[in-house]
Amino acid sequence: MEDALQYTQLITNIIIIMLFIGLVVLLLGVIKSMKKITETIEKFSKDFTDVKPKIYETVDKINSLSYNVSTIVKKVNENVDVLGTVVDKVKDTADSIIEFEKKIQSQIEPPVMETLNTITAVSIGIKTFMDKWKSSKKERNHVKWEEDKYMEIKESLNDVDKELDEVNSRLSDLQK
Repeated sequence: MEDALQYTQLITNIIIIMLFIGLVVLLLGVIKSMKKITETIEKFSKDFTDVKPKIYETVDKINSLSYNVSTIVKKVNENVDVLGTVVDKVKDTADSIIEFEKKIQSQIEPPVMETLNTITAVSIGIKTFMDKWKSSKKERNHVKWEEDKYMEIKESLNDVDKELDEVNSRLSDLQK
C-alpha cells in the first residue's frame, strides 16, 4: 500500500508540475498579450500626445471664430436698427417736403394766377387802346407823336411780356 501511496503521490506531483508548467505557459502568453496591449496603448498615447496640441489649437480657433461671429451678429443687429431709424427719417423728410410743396403751391398759385390774369387783362386793354389809337392816328396827322407813344407802349408791353415770362418760369419751377 505504501507503493500505491507513493505512486499516487508521484502522479499527483507530476500533475501539479504539469499544471505549473501550463500555468507558466499561460502566464507567458498573457505577458506577451499585455506587451502588445501596452505597445498599442503607448502608440495611441504618442498619437494622442501629437494630436493634443492640435486639438487645443482647434478649440481655441473655434472659440475665436465663435466670438467673431457673435460680434458680427451684434454689429449687424445694431446696423439694422440704425438703418430702420434712417429709413424712418428719410420717410419723414419726404413727407415734410411734400407738405411744404403743397403749402407753397396753395399759397403762391392763387396770387400768381390773379396777377397773370390782371396782366393779361391790362395787356388786352393796352392792345385795344393801341388799335383804337392807331385808327384815330391816321385820322389825325399827328404821325410823329403817335409813333413815339406807340413805341413807348410797345416797350411797356415788351417789359410786361418779359415779366410774364419770368413769372411763368418761376411757376414752372415751383410746379416741379
